[in-house]
Amino acid sequence: MTNAKMQDDFLMAYATYVKEIMEPTEMEAKVILSSWKRPGYWSKYAEKERLPEPSPIQRVRSRIKRPESVLDKIYRKKDDFPDGLSQQSISKMLDCFGIRVIVYFLSQIIFVDREIRTNPAFEVSTDHPPIVYLSEDLHRRLALNHLERKDKESGYASVHYIVRLRESQISRDKRPWFELQLRTMTEDLWGEIEHILGYKPGKRTSFAVRKQFRIISRELEGIDEHFNFLFEELLRFQEESSYNDTDPLNAENLPPVLSEIGIGCSQREIDGLLKLLFSRGMESIGQLRAVATNRILEIIRNTYRQHEGRHPINFEIVANLANLQDVDNEEEAMKRIISQIEFLITWEKVKRERFFAAPNKNIT
Repeated sequence: MTNAKMQDDFLMAYATYVKEIMEPTEMEAKVILSSWKRPGYWSKYAEKERLPEPSPIQRVRSRIKRPESVLDKIYRKKDDFPDGLSQQSISKMLDCFGIRVIVYFLSQIIFVDREIRTNPAFEVSTDHPPIVYLSEDLHRRLALNHLERKDKESGYASVHYIVRLRESQISRDKRPWFELQLRTMTEDLWGEIEHILGYKPGKRTSFAVRKQFRIISRELEGIDEHFNFLFEELLRFQEESSYNDTDPLNAENLPPVLSEIGIGCSQREIDGLLKLLFSRGMESIGQLRAVATNRILEIIRNTYRQHEGRHPINFEIVANLANLQDVDNEEEAMKRIISQIEFLITWEKVKRERFFAAPNKNIT
């Protein structure tokens, strides 16, 4: 059989594998990981009432390896793929399908790591245990000593897991292992630039280029630490802040004020909530407190129960409070709440349509 014929047969087999195994697995993983961005998902890791609920996930990306990349890897790593262009080689390639979970700040890696290792939806491979590609200092400070640490020549930073789904439409004997990467936004930026520049350790790259990559990696690690410091300071201010009715609403006092009236929020919701409140002319703590009476909160919750058959989420409660500050009777309040419900339903429908029409695989 000619090499060309072998390649054609292999590529056809890979296309079938992608359609029958990889794509269904990708969709199942997307459903699981989409829930990680929902409000309240990370509330089990919340530390104190005055602090917002953790919301570490900036985005989740997935990809299925292109055929030419699969061929290149088999040809480059013949010792790892002694069966050559075969179905066995496809099954051995643990990164045919990959997911990248991107968090905002370094300290958020800690509980996302815990979630990956303890989540009943994922089985973490013991044959290929997780690997931390971070400096010794960060490895220790982030309390990741339970994971093996390695260095990459380029200074690449990430945490890698090999996992598979515990429940799937794919039978267990065919269910694929795949790579799940965990990294910060800064680390992801570095990885993307490294990829665009085509740098690969072991290839013929000048010493100057290799040195420059290591320098950039160290500087970005420092930037990551600065961002994390600012994040931790914001949490400290939110925990310790004191405020008066005349104070303007801001990122430091909104979580404790909402907590005071029995409403939670996640860190990533704060900016959106402030914009929502400001757009309706609600800019001070006193204005929010004046509207958020027990009676108004009861009307909002009861209207959702009657109209939607469920409790409103925290964002919906705040959206309605912003819309009710000049209402002076309960009938008008209920009309406005129903109008707000219909608006949010329409908006969510538009977002879903945009997501499923989008060509990329970002989970937003």
